[in-house]
Amino acid sequence: MFRVNVVVLPFCIILVMAMCHSISAQGFSGDNHDTLAVIGSKVITVQDFKTAYKDKLLRVGLTDNSDTRIKYLLNLVDDEVLIADAKNRGLDKSKTAKAEYERIKTQELLNAFSVKYIEPTIVVTEDDIRSMYIRMNTKIKVRHLYARSKEEADKIYKELGQGRTFDDLAKEIFHDPKLRDNGGDLGYISVDDMDPAFENAAFAMKPGEISPPVKTVTGYSVIKVEDKKTNPFVIESEYLKAHERIKAFVTKRAYEDATKRYTAQQKEMLAVTLNKTLLAQLYAVMQAAPDASLAENASALLKKDKNTVVVQSKAGKWDLKTLIREMQATSEEQRKWIHSQNDLEDFVSGLMLRKNIVRKALAAHLDTAASFAKKVAFNFGTWLMTMVEKELRENIKISPDSIKAYYVQNSDRYMKEAEMRLSSILVNNASTADSVARSLKNGVPFEKLAGQASLQAGTAKNGGDMGFFRRSDLGKLAEQVFRLHTGEWLGPVADSVKYLFLKCTDLKAPVMRSLEEVRGEIEQTLTTLNWFKIRKEYANALGNSLKIRIFPEKVTVLNLLTKVDNK
Repeated sequence: MFRVNVVVLPFCIILVMAMCHSISAQGFSGDNHDTLAVIGSKVITVQDFKTAYKDKLLRVGLTDNSDTRIKYLLNLVDDEVLIADAKNRGLDKSKTAKAEYERIKTQELLNAFSVKYIEPTIVVTEDDIRSMYIRMNTKIKVRHLYARSKEEADKIYKELGQGRTFDDLAKEIFHDPKLRDNGGDLGYISVDDMDPAFENAAFAMKPGEISPPVKTVTGYSVIKVEDKKTNPFVIESEYLKAHERIKAFVTKRAYEDATKRYTAQQKEMLAVTLNKTLLAQLYAVMQAAPDASLAENASALLKKDKNTVVVQSKAGKWDLKTLIREMQATSEEQRKWIHSQNDLEDFVSGLMLRKNIVRKALAAHLDTAASFAKKVAFNFGTWLMTMVEKELRENIKISPDSIKAYYVQNSDRYMKEAEMRLSSILVNNASTADSVARSLKNGVPFEKLAGQASLQAGTAKNGGDMGFFRRSDLGKLAEQVFRLHTGEWLGPVADSVKYLFLKCTDLKAPVMRSLEEVRGEIEQTLTTLNWFKIRKEYANALGNSLKIRIFPEKVTVLNLLTKVDNK
């Protein structure tokens, strides 16, 4: 699909930037310079396209050209065709759809409040962007031990301090056989591989350190960092090329942090208190029948405790009946994050905070802005589209023979790359680089010079050893580096004011991955390939019954630098 799904995490307000908005086609024709496509009674305008396309370029890193623009416009047209199909079939009139529409309105009020009152507090500096670029080019090897509650996590941390090992505790903690047997080893991770809180804690640690319990969306983790390596091949030109995309990512992270701070402040100001005994009973019945509806789960509790106050604050109080109603107004996607009683308590507190923010948003008349109605309509359309897409996906079946045939025909894709172990010496001036080069030519050991001269303190103490790298890790230097044999070195390689020397210390030959290893990966690939084909064919067939006019020539001459007005 090509739109953004709106997902609200239960513990904070997440701003969802709409990709584009469709408006009534009445009064428009293909002669209007602002019109890029007309689908029945809907119009995709220049503003719609710019908002969507620029967001896509930043998030995905697409290369902007005429072909990409035209394909993206056609994707937006297909979106509107699927939405029209959903409405023609009455999917927008169901009880589920009406509940979703109300949920989207609430979410957009929260988003509007965030844009007005939280987003202006965000400050992103050039140092923030550059630091993230370095982090994106750094990998850390980590282990972790998971707990659902703070009490369990504290117990794990205490036992580690008393001499127990990750290997011992992992056997008791994990149900996953891989994590149970490897001591919670997650391998090398980088940016966005883990929960942001986990990531921030891990990147702040030194190899060998063990963290106190870290709160994440799914529970708590005790983390151990075993290794950290930064790609020495990062160059200024690559940073400048990725600058805007990284800035958008850093801004998104800063926004999420600001939202968490705001909700924490509001929770304290409202003095939210909970009936933990009743919440414990509610969590128990939810766990006893996880597939049942919330109302079914809580039916017995409601009979005897429906009027019992379960949460109260300066903004008001809710009895159990009110709480259940408020929880039912959330989505399954939101409620799936409840893995413990602590999570349920956070969730309930979040609902009370959300209700109070919605009141503030309505008092500020944020629902009267023209953009509010457009965003609600857009996101409801997105939801309708996903209902149609879900039906199409359910019809895709991939046979074992297809998987095997794809594996044979594309065996080169499933070859593990050759790996080279490298040591480095990094210096910051030409004079030192010349001195290092002369010393290496005169037989001074690379490892000794790395310890004496390299700016990379983390690797210098290990003789410059950086671990294994694949060809795809090395960028423009890949061909040059992979011509080295074990024991050979090259350098200096100059970038701006820094000079790099590299030595090959070991080689691993490429290895073919087995069919069993990649079966799931191939099934997903074939599903995706079939999915795009089926979706396109379905949209084309529906399009024959709609009046569709598209003006692709207009997108090729758009000036993307022109400011987009989202007011």
